[in-house]
Order: sequence, then structure tokens, then C-alpha cells
Amino acid sequence: MNKSVKLFSAVVILCVRMVLCHAQEKSPLTEGLDAYARADWPAAVSFFSEAVKNNPDSAEPWYWLMMTEISSGETEKALADIDRFILSFSEDKRAADVLYQKGRLLFLTKSYDEAIQTLHSFINSYPEHKMIPSAYFWIGETLYACGRYEEAKNVYVYLTDTWPQSVKREASIYRIALIDQASNVDTLLSLLKISHEEALRIVEDYQRRERTYEQAVTSYQKRISDMMKDTRLADLESSLTEEKRRNAELLNEAAKLEAQNADLLSALVVAGVPIPESARTEENANLESRNLEIRNQALEDLKKRAERARVIYGAGNGDSK
Repeated sequence: MNKSVKLFSAVVILCVRMVLCHAQEKSPLTEGLDAYARADWPAAVSFFSEAVKNNPDSAEPWYWLMMTEISSGETEKALADIDRFILSFSEDKRAADVLYQKGRLLFLTKSYDEAIQTLHSFINSYPEHKMIPSAYFWIGETLYACGRYEEAKNVYVYLTDTWPQSVKREASIYRIALIDQASNVDTLLSLLKISHEEALRIVEDYQRRERTYEQAVTSYQKRISDMMKDTRLADLESSLTEEKRRNAELLNEAAKLEAQNADLLSALVVAGVPIPESARTEENANLESRNLEIRNQALEDLKKRAERARVIYGAGNGDSK
């Protein structure tokens, strides 16, 4: 009898549960949860939206609608529903999760300042929450995305040291390695830049010295050319002076010979000796003329020429008498 009662009670309970489950399956919230479990985001959004319309004062459909929008990548809608949830259901036990999700979504939308403020607000408001390590991780990611690598590294190190069992530990270690590598690369790049600048300085100094050398060579070549010109001029002047000296000697010699010739001719005429045919000129013929007047005039001219020759000869030899 007891066994039959127990069996009947079990059958009744099972039927009630089946009825309840059947009733639940037909509700938009239940259908939405089923679609969410299948990752059928469009269907889940549709069911949860209907559930929200049916019961707008319930936090449950709002929460799942927001989570579905996050999963489907509808970030802007999710952020709007998160703000509505925080405003309307601040006392709900899931308000902390929602605030954390808001900080993460703000990072994904590159609203970095708001993301850091929201995540810090989450940490300060719920210091014992299980998602605190993840919140620190997203703060580190936000700093990393902003290029604030040292600050990000400090956050990652704090996370790995404080929560060594966190699911974000491996990702944090990876980020730390990247930052260290980037730091080494920056150091190498800095050294390379310094080396490059030094190389450029050396090249510029060499080029400057080369230009100075070329200018000096050009200057020396010009000076040598000018010196050679001066030497040639001096040689020409020396040659000219020598030629003048030789011409003067020849002139003196000619004057001397002319004076001697005049003396000889005069002597020949006085002595009555005929003038040789090789020395005969029109003037000499006048000297031999029988006309006394013409002869005397020619003789007088001959004496004057001899006197002029002596003067020229005397001037060429430096004679002042």
C-alpha cells in the first residue's frame, strides 16, 4: 500500500512538472533562453524583446535581452539596455555583472576613458566580486590600447601576482611579454636612431672635409698657376732686358764702326786716295768730286756724321764727355 502511494505521488509530481515545463516552454522568456542556449541570437533577441514588452518591470527579460545583444555583437543596443537596467534595477543581484559588462563593452567600442572609469567603479563597488581579476585585465587592455604600456604592465603584473589562478593570467603574461619585447625593440630602435644620426654626422663631416680639401687643392692649383705665370713673365722680362742689352751693344758697335768708317773715308779723301768701289756711295762720290765746294760740303757732312757716331758710341759706353 505504501509503495502504491509513493508510486502515485511520483507520477503526479512528474505530470505536474511536465505540465509546468510545457507551460514554461511556451513563454517568450523560456523560448528565448532555449534560443540563447543554441546561440540562435536573432531568435533569442526576438523572444526576449517580447518578454520585455509583456513584463517591462521584470529584470529577468531585460538581463537576458542585454546578454543576447552582447553575444550577437549589437554593442550599441547592449550599452543602451545596460544603462536602462542599471537605472531601473540597481538593487538586482546581477547589477554588478551588468556594470562589469558595461566596462568591457566600452573598451570594445574604444571609449577608453569611460571604460577605465566604469571598471574602476565596478572594482570599488564590488571588491569581492569574482570578476574583479577580469576587470583588472580589461583595465590593462585599455591602457595597452592607449599606448600606456608601463601602466598596463603594472596592472597585468598585479593581476598575475594577486590572482595566480585567474583565467586571465595567461593572457596577462602574454601581454607582459609583448610589452617587454616592445620595450627591447624601442631600445634597439633608439640605439639604431642614435647610431644612424652618428653615421649621418660622420658622413656630413667627411663631406665637409672633402669639400674643404677640394677647395684647398683648387686654391693651391690657382696659386701654382699664378706663380708659373709670374715666372714666365719674369723670364720674358729677363729676355727683353737681355735683348735690349744686346741691341745696345750692337748699336754701340755700329756707331763705333760708322765713326771709324767716317774717319777712314775722311783720311782717304784728304790723302787723295781713291775710295774703294765696295765703299762707294753717292756721298762718297761727292767727296771725290772735282768741284771744290761740293767736295768741301761732303767732307763737312762726313765729319758731322763721324761726330754723331762718336757721341752715340760715347753714350752707349757710358761716356759723359
